[in-house]
Amino acid sequence: MKNILQRSFLTILAGASLLFASCHNDENGILEQKMAVSDAREWLQANKPALEALKFTESINWNNAIVLDNNGEQAIEVPLALMGNAATNVVQDSAYKPFMRLLLIKNPDGSYKAFSIDYTTDDRSFDNNDTSFNILNIGLRFSGYITIQKNGGSVAYSGEYQNGAFIGLHNYDTGDNHASRLVCTYYVTVETYTTCSNWAWLPDYDVYNPGKLPPGYMPGISGPLYPNGVPAFDPCIAASGTTLIASNAGFLSAKEAVLKAGADGREHSITLGAPSGGVYSQAKMNNGGPNDVPVNETHPGAFAAIHNHPNNTPLSTGDIYAAVALNSKSSAFYTSIILTGGETYAIVVNNLPAAKEFVKNFPPDISPNYPPEFPDAIFDQVLDVRSKLGDSLEARTAAIAWALDQNNAGITLMKQDATGKFNRFKLEKNASGTFIPVPCK
Repeated sequence: MKNILQRSFLTILAGASLLFASCHNDENGILEQKMAVSDAREWLQANKPALEALKFTESINWNNAIVLDNNGEQAIEVPLALMGNAATNVVQDSAYKPFMRLLLIKNPDGSYKAFSIDYTTDDRSFDNNDTSFNILNIGLRFSGYITIQKNGGSVAYSGEYQNGAFIGLHNYDTGDNHASRLVCTYYVTVETYTTCSNWAWLPDYDVYNPGKLPPGYMPGISGPLYPNGVPAFDPCIAASGTTLIASNAGFLSAKEAVLKAGADGREHSITLGAPSGGVYSQAKMNNGGPNDVPVNETHPGAFAAIHNHPNNTPLSTGDIYAAVALNSKSSAFYTSIILTGGETYAIVVNNLPAAKEFVKNFPPDISPNYPPEFPDAIFDQVLDVRSKLGDSLEARTAAIAWALDQNNAGITLMKQDATGKFNRFKLEKNASGTFIPVPCK
């Protein structure tokens, strides 16, 4: 998984601004957006979902509807105007004012999943009709709370934000009882009458830990929605999350299929996505050559991909740059797993802004006849550590991990042990110049 994905990554970086400009100037694109809004509007009128906010809505501002593209799946976000005598809130502080929107997420069969979004803020200049502000891009200014209700009235998510950054779950019970909580996290007041929705914690899916949500997670199209991208998370949490992924039946069957296919001496990959009945779904296997394989990036809920190295080589420079490219295109797609030499390794992008900065500062050296390689500044660091650790797959991976850490790359490398647990690579150089591993506590 080297040349193909690397070329894709460079194309993304070079063409992103041009593509954005051309889409907005394309009359066909404008017509398609109008048709998308019209389709969502017709569905809403015909189906009348049981959203609590709609009971108190005076008008739906379809003229300011926003068409969203979350990893290839379409959604429509529409501002709502509540009745004059109605107000909603997630906090009792009267300085905070709620702004309601409708979120309709299109299913493959043409139907929609319906949500309501409550943006609660004390920023009096907040404009609910601002089409540049939406659930996928809340900007760097928004401070307050974002609360999402599902069809039927249950509160699916409530998080607190400061200057666009997620800072914590709102009224989240860290105890064992996640099914319900008798604390009013969302209420609607009409004159003197108040109705309250009890807390309901119902994640769509979770690759971190069953019953708990990763930071900033929101119920999404077929996976998560992250305003302003996934917040950076600790490498040890990344290792724990990868261990959980690797224990899922969907992962285990995909791993077996890739290893079996690899008997032909070529690379093969399977993308994992949103589960059905708790088991991760699998995209159709992609088949590559001896040193590269394309990755399915559009599988619903895609969050990880598995591929093999038939020549028993360690995870490569191309794999690392490709992992950043995948995560840059899809916020949930930050895990790449490599099967080689009878061992299982993983690359997790745990800090995407840092990873992008690393790629910007240290772009890969590319030759027509060779796969991408680190530039000399990084390659020399890797070779220095390898000279002290040796040439095993594990030593070579640890040397790459050292260089990534030294340059704040925001990328964690790890290896699965005999018990199924993934352990991150982190080295510490002591006074004698030798390198020792630093385990997670």
